[in-house]
Amino acid sequence: MTEAPASAEEQAPPGGRPPHRGLKDVWRDWRAAPEDRFGVLLTFVLLTIVVSSLVDVGASYGESLAAHTMSGAALVAAARATGMRPGPRRFVEAAVGVSLGFLVLVAVFEAASGTAVPDASRADPVWLVVVLMVPVLVIRRLMRHTVVGLRTVLGTIAAYLQIAVAYAAVYQAVDAWSSAWLFGEPLTSSVYTYLSLTTISTLGIGDVAPATDLARLLVSSEAVFGQLFLVTVVAIVVARFATTSRRE
Repeated sequence: MTEAPASAEEQAPPGGRPPHRGLKDVWRDWRAAPEDRFGVLLTFVLLTIVVSSLVDVGASYGESLAAHTMSGAALVAAARATGMRPGPRRFVEAAVGVSLGFLVLVAVFEAASGTAVPDASRADPVWLVVVLMVPVLVIRRLMRHTVVGLRTVLGTIAAYLQIAVAYAAVYQAVDAWSSAWLFGEPLTSSVYTYLSLTTISTLGIGDVAPATDLARLLVSSEAVFGQLFLVTVVAIVVARFATTSRRE
């Protein structure tokens, strides 16, 4: 069992204000002691959502490079924040680097030749492993926190949002490789991201509706899994936070 190390905000004296910290300080601290620094991970998860909402990842390798760079950075940040052992962590970082390097080469060839390389969307299932690993690593780490602080909260938010990112990638991968469109027509990555976020939050706008049995299964599973996350992981975090407050 481990405790979440106190952040600069948590180390501030009672009634005092934490010292001002710039991006250089945050980067230096993250490089020196990245364990449980989920703020960096949350930043990359949010950037992944923003980029996937603004560009069509499956349209070309150049556009997919932007989103996959954020996803790869999120996995690297998760590996460091969750205290992954040096050997596996270096393997993850090398695998992400090689995958991104390949995408760069294909994107450069695509731009230089002036023609779109076919089946750009079919390369996305390769990144399913990347986006699926992040919430698994983070949740495992959070369950080891016996004292809840700001970093625990940031990790919980990052894991929750990353589940939505993972489901959006699943929708896109299934549509890229199946013979029937899950939602009746081809969609862009921005629509998949929008659909995933509205589903996991049980907003249920209904403007994008599942058209196959598999689509209904996937959408239902995301809604159920999102609620299970809230009533289990979040409930455990809240209970441990209450325990921490009573001890203080």
